[in-house]
Amino acid sequence: MPELDRLTVDFTQDDEVLRVLARPPLLTSQSLAWNGIYVQHHRQPAWETPAYAHTRHMLMVHQAQHVVHSERVLDGRRQKEVLGNQQIVIVPASVSHQAVWDSEANFTLLFLEPDHLAQVAYEAVNGDRVELIPQFATPDPLIYQIGLALQSEMTSNGLGSRLFVDSLTTALSIHLLRSYSTWQQPLREYRGLSPRKLQQAIDYINDHLHQDLSLAAIARELDMSQYYFARLFKQSMGISPYQYVLQQRVEQAKVLLKSSTLSMSAIAHRVGFADQSQFTVQFRKFTGTTPKAYRERL
Repeated sequence: MPELDRLTVDFTQDDEVLRVLARPPLLTSQSLAWNGIYVQHHRQPAWETPAYAHTRHMLMVHQAQHVVHSERVLDGRRQKEVLGNQQIVIVPASVSHQAVWDSEANFTLLFLEPDHLAQVAYEAVNGDRVELIPQFATPDPLIYQIGLALQSEMTSNGLGSRLFVDSLTTALSIHLLRSYSTWQQPLREYRGLSPRKLQQAIDYINDHLHQDLSLAAIARELDMSQYYFARLFKQSMGISPYQYVLQQRVEQAKVLLKSSTLSMSAIAHRVGFADQSQFTVQFRKFTGTTPKAYRERL
């Protein structure tokens, strides 16, 4: 298709998706205002798209319940594909893309902000210019699992979601740089936070456990980027900021279970969990028992 006929679209805008696909998405992260990433989940009939390019990097994560036969034109190259579970496609921003498939397809679209990926690239590899490489359908279990996790977060919309999504977005960005970019050198390594910075981060987290914490907010408090902070925090503590926050919420909940008569629901909200169900799931992961059973044993 001639370049002049190619559409430029932004699926974050209302009805833009219907310029390319037959149906609107089943789920979107539009109202969640996640940092650096936008997600849509689709179930689309057999279809042929026009040639188009997106303003963001687009990753298609297929969740096939049956084999879907497809033919794709990506950056001027054509290829026939058999789409199965865990297959992903990478379409960098502004790269031309067109596809046709023969039966209903179930997939999640992950849209990464180019500026966000560029910032992670600068901090991770110190490169002047790192570009994503277009990728026809290929199995990638890590991106598939990240896609499933993000899809799940669109339906839960609970406290703690923002920090979890920030962590997933950072992991996704690093994986893309390592496996699907023009940068071929090892990522830069760091030695951890200074004792003062580490204590500052811990104090901030503990003072804001009841809030929907984000990597950006914690990193801003330390006057550093979120990628840089996340890497150094994990090197210092042995766990990610997200895991540390969950751990501290459980520890604070244990104190309240011992020292108060608050209901399980009230304790859940007091320590920053979205609801009692999320509280119970995470408490069991860290302690091997439920909050109710823990209280009864005291």
